[in-house]
Amino acid sequence: MKEALQRCPLCTTMTEASARPRSYGQWMRYQCRNDDCGPTEISTKARSHLRRGERQAELRSVAKSCRHNGARLRIGYDGPTGEFQVEVVE
Repeated sequence: MKEALQRCPLCTTMTEASARPRSYGQWMRYQCRNDDCGPTEISTKARSHLRRGERQAELRSVAKSCRHNGARLRIGYDGPTGEFQVEVVE
């Protein structure tokens, strides 16, 4: 899978990004190396709703703790409820 440089939706640092296999571009993997962030998988819908700074700060701290545990944070968005769905993936 080809990796390109894109901005991390959580911390806006330039990082390597690639589409998750078999997701048809709906999920992106960010290999963020920022000290205040971590590797994440974010859906396109969640990326479009991550404009509020308080949510970014909360999710960034969770991604940071996942990185220290060797896990990856998966962030989706549930449209009907208007809530983010967060899952820790080993």
